[in-house]
Amino acid sequence: MIAKKSENILLIILRYFREGKCLEAMSCLKRIFSGKEQSLLGLDIEQTLKQLRLENDSEACKKLNDNARLSHPGWVDLLCNLLLYYVERERGSANVIDHFENLFKNTKWLLDEQRSQIYQFLCKQVVTEQYKIVQIMKRKAKDSEAVKRASHAQETLESKSLQIFQEMGREVNIKNMQKLKLLNANQQMKIYFKGFKFDRAADCDKVEKEQNLLLTSPKQDQITYHYYKGRILIFHSKFVDASQHLTQVLQECPRTQKGISCARQVLKYLIPINMFMGRYPKKELIEQFKEYDLLCTSVKQGNIAGLQEAIDKYRSIWIKRSLLILMDQLKVLCYRNLCRKVWLINQKVNKIHLNQFQKAFRISHPLNSNPTISEVCCIIANLIYLQLIQGQIYLNNAKEIYAITLSQDPFKNRPHEINWQN
Repeated sequence: MIAKKSENILLIILRYFREGKCLEAMSCLKRIFSGKEQSLLGLDIEQTLKQLRLENDSEACKKLNDNARLSHPGWVDLLCNLLLYYVERERGSANVIDHFENLFKNTKWLLDEQRSQIYQFLCKQVVTEQYKIVQIMKRKAKDSEAVKRASHAQETLESKSLQIFQEMGREVNIKNMQKLKLLNANQQMKIYFKGFKFDRAADCDKVEKEQNLLLTSPKQDQITYHYYKGRILIFHSKFVDASQHLTQVLQECPRTQKGISCARQVLKYLIPINMFMGRYPKKELIEQFKEYDLLCTSVKQGNIAGLQEAIDKYRSIWIKRSLLILMDQLKVLCYRNLCRKVWLINQKVNKIHLNQFQKAFRISHPLNSNPTISEVCCIIANLIYLQLIQGQIYLNNAKEIYAITLSQDPFKNRPHEINWQN
């Protein structure tokens, strides 16, 4: 079918739908969702909706083979809801929320092998549109009250989106459409992550509950799952498992512009957790992620002041990436590396006075230029408790000096082997 440029794009999409040309239809839908079809704003809505229904009931449509046109009355309802939603979205109207729900909620009929491509496309649009609505509302807000309404709309849309996916999920389970289960779970995790509700994101992990779900799902959904699973494991301080999931995502990223963008996103989290396993990024990688330059150097050298400077300098970045707590754990790793340097300087002896560590802490942390022995004891005791140092603190009563007795290989435990939950 050759479409005329002046023809209403909704009629074109309807014809694509009934002819079973899903890829062409999705291409047109993408243009609408991206805001490239401003001509829709000038349409007479009632007249256009009437025209869509007449087109679907036309003689030309009835003559088409049912198998070819994938006939269903839902196509017209979908396009009608899309038009109403698009107009309200572009106006920045608060009424858009109801149209958002109508557009994405009434899609159960798409759960069919022949129509599942459209279903998957709309699934992925839910979260994107959720944030696009708020951006447009804020941009078109003329007073502080309008800005408040936009912020409130974000919470409402998040709740509506979750309801949509939960309802879709129930329908997917009823029809046992295995390849759509992981997609549904991924989109819910995406909403929780964007809303900083990481504890609830873990509840969406369906893979551990259902055998072979990961293997039977599309490759793209598998990659998305591994990314979110890795992020969840970081919050549980399970750095080895998190590294495995994120590394798998990195390996699976295609060598395309989108794949490279995906790889960069993964590396933002993979670089810091790999430090717990003694893996520090190479110079070529650091040049692409300048925020990790001072951070990695400081942790490796046991430079407490340098680490704190890196944390403070890029604090807004760590907060945005939800990595601020991880930065505090890197401090523990930094102290461990500093203590190891003291041990090496003392030629790996098994007894070291704590004033040796006190001097090292003083040099490494200029802001706390005179740490007390009590502070040093506290830090080292915590490192021993976390099994980052194998040793025992004792008091030499004769000289009233605190010292530490070290095992033969006191730093043999890697930080990633520690139960950070302690």
